[in-house]
Amino acid sequence: MMQFDWTTFILEILNFLVLVWILQRFIYRPVLAMLDARQQRIKDETLRAEQLRNEADALRKQYESRLADWSQEKEASRRQLDEELAQLHGKALEDLKQTLADEEAKSRARNEALTAARETALIREAASAAYGQAAAMLQRLASPQLTNSIIDIFLEDLLNMPEPEQAALRKAAAMLITASAVEVISAHTLDESARAALTHGLSVAAEHPLQLTFKEDASLIAGARAVVGECQLHANLADELSFFRRQANHG
Repeated sequence: MMQFDWTTFILEILNFLVLVWILQRFIYRPVLAMLDARQQRIKDETLRAEQLRNEADALRKQYESRLADWSQEKEASRRQLDEELAQLHGKALEDLKQTLADEEAKSRARNEALTAARETALIREAASAAYGQAAAMLQRLASPQLTNSIIDIFLEDLLNMPEPEQAALRKAAAMLITASAVEVISAHTLDESARAALTHGLSVAAEHPLQLTFKEDASLIAGARAVVGECQLHANLADELSFFRRQANHG
């Protein structure tokens, strides 16, 4: 039968306690500290990973939002470009239509101007031809008797001359240096009675005594022309034909 040894038992207990203290002091606590540190590191890394994941999600959402915005902007830009191209196309068509209309109007105006010019030229040619024919006919009809008849009509017209023309005649007669500076040119030679009638009629109309100088010019065809200073009084076929010819050329 074994005998229980208290001394050994107590020593074993002391050895065990010393071993526990050594383990706790030098092994267990460092291991716990190391485990705590590792657990904290794992926790920190988990938090960091969660933070990175959150940041990644935020970046992904931001990227998706930016991508959606970019798609909308691209679509809006495309629509705006289409609208601008449509407007430019429409404006180009309008400009082209306006240009064609302007060119058509210019062409029509040129054609009308050319037509009017041709018509005017034809009218002037016809007027010139008619003037030549009338002048030739009147040359054949011209005679001293016709000249005297025209002078008679001229004297009647002096009595009924409009006031502005009378005033011009009076002014021209008053400005004469000499009373004899009045010239009467006739197509035919005038007799004394015709000369006296012209001198009297012009003096009465001018309200000034005049002395006339008489000349002949067959180019007047028939009738006479009186020159009182700056005032000229026409009563002959050549001047009348020239007047109508100028009217036709300027019509």
